Amino acid sequence: MKITVSHVVALSNNNVIGIDNKLPWNLKTDLIHFKNYTTNKILLMGRKTYESIGRPLPNRVNLIVSSTIEKIDGATIFKSIEKALDFANEMCVSDEKYNEIVIIGGGYIFKDTLEITNKLVLTNVDCEIKGDVFYPEINFDEWLEKSSYSFSKDSDNEYNFVVKEYERI
Repeated sequence: MKITVSHVVALSNNNVIGIDNKLPWNLKTDLIHFKNYTTNKILLMGRKTYESIGRPLPNRVNLIVSSTIEKIDGATIFKSIEKALDFANEMCVSDEKYNEIVIIGGGYIFKDTLEITNKLVLTNVDCEIKGDVFYPEINFDEWLEKSSYSFSKDSDNEYNFVVKEYERI
């Protein structure tokens, strides 16, 4: 069985993914996409991403990498990305309802897992914006675009954006 390891992230034209532990935009449609994509999957995130969300996400397995948090109801805490990934892989092997580990941030977690990632779900937000957390540079020669959906700025979405899915070649 092939286990998918994906990054699901919204990023600006200048690779910003966050500022002051918040999303730097309001994109209601993308949040709905995020919920639909990640429901019933294993999520792996860092402490700051967890704190920015404020709670374990329902109907998902929440794995949090932190050296400072000891316990969170509704989530499992790991001291390292490797231990979290081992746990997630074991879940995928032992329970057939899981076949994807979805990495949702933050910047260090994305950077440290890029080598093992075989799928990208990128929301490209059409803006240049200030931020303090960035998504790593991607060599798109290593990736094949599988789908692309465009959304226009409207009352629910602060910017135009495109959701693209890629598989590693």
